[in-house]
Amino acid sequence: MKTLAFLCRYRKYLKSIEYLVDNLYSVLGDYVHISLFFLDELKPGQQVEADAYLVLYEEMLGRLTPHIPDYTKVVVLTRSIKKKNLQSVMDIPPGTDVLVINDSRESVLQTIRLIYELGVSHLRLYPYDQTIPDSGLYHRIDTCIVASGAEHLIPAHILHIHNINNREISFETFQKLISLLKLENPSVRGNLLRKTSDELDTGANFIHSYLGSFLKELLLSNVVKTLTQAIILLDYQLNIHYINEKGYDIFHMVAGDNLSKSPLYFERLVSDSDYRDEWILFGEQAYLTEKRSFLLQDRNIGFCLILSDASQMRSTEQQAKDRSLAAKYTFRDIVCQAEAMKACIDLARKAAASDHTILIRGESGVGKELFAQSIHNDSLRKRAPFVAVNCAALPESLLESELFGYEPGAFTGAQKSGRAGLFEQAQHGTVFLDEIGDISPGLQAHLLRVLQEKQLRRIGSDKVIDIDVRIIAATNGNLEAQIASGTFRSDLFFRLNVISLRLAPLRERREDILPLLRTFLGQRCNDLSPKELDCFLHYPWPGNVRELQNAASYYRTLGTLPEYLRACEDGCNPLPLKTFSPIIPSSDDCSHPSEEDVRRRLLQLIADATQTLSGIGRKALMNQLRLQGLQVGEGKLKRLLAQCQQEGLIQVCRGRSGSQITEQGRRYLQTPQQ
Repeated sequence: MKTLAFLCRYRKYLKSIEYLVDNLYSVLGDYVHISLFFLDELKPGQQVEADAYLVLYEEMLGRLTPHIPDYTKVVVLTRSIKKKNLQSVMDIPPGTDVLVINDSRESVLQTIRLIYELGVSHLRLYPYDQTIPDSGLYHRIDTCIVASGAEHLIPAHILHIHNINNREISFETFQKLISLLKLENPSVRGNLLRKTSDELDTGANFIHSYLGSFLKELLLSNVVKTLTQAIILLDYQLNIHYINEKGYDIFHMVAGDNLSKSPLYFERLVSDSDYRDEWILFGEQAYLTEKRSFLLQDRNIGFCLILSDASQMRSTEQQAKDRSLAAKYTFRDIVCQAEAMKACIDLARKAAASDHTILIRGESGVGKELFAQSIHNDSLRKRAPFVAVNCAALPESLLESELFGYEPGAFTGAQKSGRAGLFEQAQHGTVFLDEIGDISPGLQAHLLRVLQEKQLRRIGSDKVIDIDVRIIAATNGNLEAQIASGTFRSDLFFRLNVISLRLAPLRERREDILPLLRTFLGQRCNDLSPKELDCFLHYPWPGNVRELQNAASYYRTLGTLPEYLRACEDGCNPLPLKTFSPIIPSSDDCSHPSEEDVRRRLLQLIADATQTLSGIGRKALMNQLRLQGLQVGEGKLKRLLAQCQQEGLIQVCRGRSGSQITEQGRRYLQTPQQ
C-alpha cells in the first residue's frame, strides 16, 4: 500500500479537509493510506516520510522545505467545480457585482480564478476579506457566491446567495498523484474517469488527451495480449514501456521496470543492430527472436523485441491433431499449496506408475481431467494417445458408437467405411471416461465386458478386437447411492474403483485460491484492491477452480468483479440491523455531536458486532452510523479507527473479520464520559 502525506495549513478547517480526503479515497481507494499534517503543528526539523506529498496551497512550499526530504514527490492541489453547482452562477444577470466568499483568503482567490477559468466572464467578482466586514465596502453588493463551510461568513445584507458547495480535487491533481504513486491500474483509472464525468474541469483538453491515450492503450492491449508471441517495447535506456502477458511470463517484469535488472537479460537481446529469426535460449526454452528499432531524426529512441516460443510454432494441422489425441497437462501444471492436494498428487504419481484402473471423484470444476491427463503423462503410456469422452454429453446410442465404433451400414447415417471407436483410437494409451455415473445400464454391461476381457466388438460386427488401454474414470456423483438405488452396477463400480482419488473442493483448500488467482490473472493480479482480493478469498466457490478461472477471466476482460462477487464485497453474512440506544452528546447542540460522541458510538457498534472470529467492516460501520443520523465520511472513519487502534481500544483485522473491540476498549466504554 502506498502512503500519501496531505499537508494543510490549519486544523480549524478540518471539516473541509476531510471532504478532500474522502475525495482522494473515492478515486485512489484502498491502494493508499492518507496521513494528515498541519503546518502550524510540525516541530522544527520534523521529517515527513511518504511515497508522495499533497500540498494544499502553493504558498506553503517555502515553509515545508525543512520537513519534506524529496520535493520531486510533491503535488500542489488544484480544484474543480461540479457542473450542477455552477449552473446557478451561470444564470446570474450579466454585469452583476458578486462577492466571492470562502473560509480563507487563499481559498477565495483560488475560487475566483477557477470560476473565470471555467468561462464565467459576464460577472464582476470581488474577494471577501473576513477582516473588514463592517467597513461598508461590501454594502453595495447584494449577491454572493459561497463555498460549503463558509456560509456563516455571509454578510447579513446579502440577498442572493449562490452556493457552489465543496470544490472537488481536479483531474490534473489526481493524474499527477496516480503517476507518482504508480497506480495506473484499471480500478483507479475507472474511478477517475467516472469522477470527471460529473465535473467541470479547467483541464478539459488534458482530460481528452488522457482519455485518448487510455483508449489507444486499451486497443494495443486487446490486440497484442492474445498473441502467443512475447512483445516488449523499450526506450533506449532499456526502460519497459509496454509488455504483454507472454512477455511477463518470460521476464516477470512490468511496464516501468528496467530490462537490465532481469535475470534473463543479456547483451545480444539489445545489441545495436536489428535482427530477425535469431534463436536465443533462455534456460531450457528456445525463442525465435526479432529486434526492431525506432528512429527519430536518425536518433534511436527505442526498440521492440518479439519472441516466439519454439514449442508453439508447429503447424495448425499438427496442433489440432495433437490436441485431439494427446494429454497436454502434467503434475507440474497443478497449482496448489494445500497439504490435502499435495498428498493427492503424491498418491496419483504412485498410481500413474502402475497400470490399474483409477476412479477420480470430486465436485464439478475441481480439476478431474487435469489429474487424468497428468497421470497419463506420468505413466509408461505417455507416448500413446490420450482420449477423453464426457459420458453425460452424448445420448446412449451415440456414446456407444463413439466408444466401440461400428461397421459399414451398421445403422442409418453410419459412414460407408465404418469407424473405429475411441477404445481402438487409444490403443496402448489411456481412455478417460468423465461423468461415468451418467451412462445407461445397458452401456454399463457393455463397458464391464471390455474391462474384464480387454476385448470389444464394433456395432454390427461379430469380430472381436483385442485392446490394450488403461481406463481412468471420473464422477461428481455418489456411485454408492446409485448402486443402492439400482441405477449403477456394483460389479462395474468395483472394476473401476481399483485406485480411488478424491479431489477436495476449493472451499476446503482455501490456501490454493491465491496461487490459482495469480496463475489465471498473471500481472493483473497486482491490480486487485484489498477489498477485491478479500472477495476472491472468502467466496465459497461452488463451481470450484473452473468458477474461479471464469471470475478471473471476467476481471481481466472487464476490469471489475462479477456481480456475485461484488455482492459479497461487504461480507457474505452482513450484520442484522439493531436498535441502538442514543448516546447523549456532550455538546449543547444535539444535532452536532462532538468527535468524542462519534468515537463512543463507533466503539459501541464494534463492541456489539465483535464475536470470537469476526467483527465489523468499515462500510457496515458507515451504514450503522447513518441509521443513527450520523453522516461520517470514509476518510474521517479511517482516521478514527486508526486512532482507536493506536490507543489499543480495537484491533483491525484483514479481510471479512473487520474491526473488533479489545478488553481495553470495553473498559473505555464503561468509563463515564467527561
